[in-house]
Amino acid sequence: MANQANHVSTHSWQWKEEVPFSQTVTAGDQVFISGQQTLDHTGAVRDPGDIAAQTRNVFENMKMALARLDMELSDLVRLNTYYVFDGEEADSTRYWEDMTRVRLNYFPDPGPAATAVRIQGMPYEGQLIQIEGIALRGASRRNRQRIMPAGSWDWSIPVPLSQGWKIGNRIFVGGQISADDQGGSVHVGNLDAQTRNIYGFIGRILSDAGSSFDDVVHIKVCFKHHSTDPATGQAFVDRIMEITKEYFDGSAPVLTAFAVDLLYPGLDLEIDAMAVVDPDRTILAPADLGGRYQPPAFSDGIHANGEIYIAGQTALGVDGSVLSRNDISAQAKVVFERLQTVLAATGACLNDIVKLNLFIVGEDHEIESAFHKVCRIWAEACPEGYPAMTTVRVHELPRPGLLIQADCIARKPVPANPDQPSQTNRRIL
Repeated sequence: MANQANHVSTHSWQWKEEVPFSQTVTAGDQVFISGQQTLDHTGAVRDPGDIAAQTRNVFENMKMALARLDMELSDLVRLNTYYVFDGEEADSTRYWEDMTRVRLNYFPDPGPAATAVRIQGMPYEGQLIQIEGIALRGASRRNRQRIMPAGSWDWSIPVPLSQGWKIGNRIFVGGQISADDQGGSVHVGNLDAQTRNIYGFIGRILSDAGSSFDDVVHIKVCFKHHSTDPATGQAFVDRIMEITKEYFDGSAPVLTAFAVDLLYPGLDLEIDAMAVVDPDRTILAPADLGGRYQPPAFSDGIHANGEIYIAGQTALGVDGSVLSRNDISAQAKVVFERLQTVLAATGACLNDIVKLNLFIVGEDHEIESAFHKVCRIWAEACPEGYPAMTTVRVHELPRPGLLIQADCIARKPVPANPDQPSQTNRRIL
């Protein structure tokens, strides 16, 4: 049954074509904010090529999205920034710092747990940045705990961002990199050491929050594109997943992976995580799902604390072959069917998705068309859902030939507690 969501059309920017997604979705005490665009009311890109102006545009849009709910940027606990930079790697840090000096005008202090990665592109030519977030309201907002472990890495310029936040039984872990307290890359050229260094940082955040790796429900691996591990000859993503298994003995979190460029020269990966302390959590592993790139140590889905986290789904056959090669519409249909299959294991459906992430591969001249094809497939699969959504163009996915990957968070509405915000998922278009 579809959620009885309230649709309010109040946004100040618009896609070039109508898309079946919301600006924000409230679910219990959380607010999921779609990737904010630097577009005008006709869908045209504002300030093409100007990273400073576009950064201001997307933050102003996020401020307005929160203001419609009587909330502010200080209510954010997670912030994901995707940005485009086509210059030399040696110049990438300066570019990020220039962009971040604009972001500093908007970051609260203390700020959210954050991840920022360089991607291949956006849905429309000329876009350089997109941000998404999760904010808290009610008692959860008032009772959150900032996590800043001793001995963590730090950024190359002072920022008020946080390594993690604990809110009740949830722990939001910001993007972790193999860096020192000055933002310098550590273990350059050694993928194994970088990966283990990152999990050391994640472990400290979890420990300071009174949690452990056993509570992790989702891992997001951003790996350097077109790379293999010189020590093993494996693709970076396969080697990273192999090492990741060492930290999750039987706990089986869900995992999403895609290829990016990294913040500082010499980095091979960045990882962020979500943990939920729930001894009654359920691992979802439908038998008829099809092939996947994640090793068996990872789950297709986890149901914890009333929330459903689903791993990155792709169009792989049971033999590992790519289905519908060169046809993003057909691959998207498979991907959305697989999301539905995992959700069905809990009695949920696509309508219950509150946040949908789409990672697309494609050439410059075709990405806009590919994006709108995917939107149309979603509209056919779920005409009444309207989740918050973020779409970015990545360099590659874990297997050659894959054109799209989707992961999501879902939440089935429950009867409201008089002392808590409404538990019905509410969409603002």
